[in-house]
Amino acid sequence: MRTRSKISDVFPILLFLVFTLSALGIVLASVQIYQKILQRAEQSYDTETAVAYLTEKFRNHDAEGSIKIDAFMGHDAVLIEENVKDVPFVTYIYAYDGYLRELYVEKEMLGGCVEDSGTRILEMKSFDAEMMSDDLAHLKFTDENGGSTETFLSIRSTGGKGEEL
Repeated sequence: MRTRSKISDVFPILLFLVFTLSALGIVLASVQIYQKILQRAEQSYDTETAVAYLTEKFRNHDAEGSIKIDAFMGHDAVLIEENVKDVPFVTYIYAYDGYLRELYVEKEMLGGCVEDSGTRILEMKSFDAEMMSDDLAHLKFTDENGGSTETFLSIRSTGGKGEEL
């Protein structure tokens, strides 16, 4: 009869422990990577959503002279003018009191509005807007955590200056 050594008894247990520790290490590393991805996504959610929101506004209201960069009570704002059943309306999109806001009102009623009149859209520390040229707007959004996103949006309907697609 052959006697079994202690090493042959311990070896399967050690192999199992090495395998278990390796699997646990991979799971822990994966969890850390996943948490970092979620954290980055949460940090940029508000600014990326604001970019998508303004992009849609530009695309839906892109008519000659209807989109401008203007000031609304001292704040940078996107101004959208439109007629609904021959009644002129204006939309101001601006940042105030920690929020990106949208104010949609009849043009003649604009004088009765204050900074707080706009509907809160997203938490936003600041919003900077400027026209780089007649048909190119530069928008910069800064969230409450200091993260920022910038975009350039083209206004295609500029009175025949641009190419027709």
